Amino acid sequence: MVVSRRNPRAYVAYAGLVIAVSSLVLVFIPSLSYYIPYVFGTGIAVVILGAIIARGDVRNYGLSEDELVVSAAGFTVGAVHYPMRMVSRIDFNVEAYNGMYVNDGAMVSGSNSDGMTNQLTFESGGAKIDCGFYLSGKPQVQELAILFNEFYERRIPFVERNRSTRTYMFRVLNEKELVEFKRRYGYA
Repeated sequence: MVVSRRNPRAYVAYAGLVIAVSSLVLVFIPSLSYYIPYVFGTGIAVVILGAIIARGDVRNYGLSEDELVVSAAGFTVGAVHYPMRMVSRIDFNVEAYNGMYVNDGAMVSGSNSDGMTNQLTFESGGAKIDCGFYLSGKPQVQELAILFNEFYERRIPFVERNRSTRTYMFRVLNEKELVEFKRRYGYA
């Protein structure tokens, strides 16, 4: 499972970011405008120093010791098991596996994913459970596809998506393909 965590050594980099952004505040104080480049430069230097101290790991998430086990029988999050009959509003947000090239517009040239931006959300007993999960590579995605196929065949209601785009077996379908997909699984 992927959990929220911060590398304690990364706080220096975060402090540098605050210093750099605070230089924008100086724009509104004319008497201090002389110091803008110095404050901004200091902030950037502290960000770089912080990234070096943190050994490049400035992410705010990482892997936990707990495991997420997903099957047609239910979900197990750490030590807690949720039987499928007690689960509703299942939502899989599958973005990428580790090493997959993604170009989401955040970077001009794109980058390789770390596989930690995937999310499973569901409700059980009136509580909403939200857990991130890690996909190490294509074999795990293929295992997930087998599970999704079983969900579709058993008509277990769930949403499969990539961010805000609805997907079906990891593909975005046009209208004709969607009709065929629904017919194949008996939804038409």
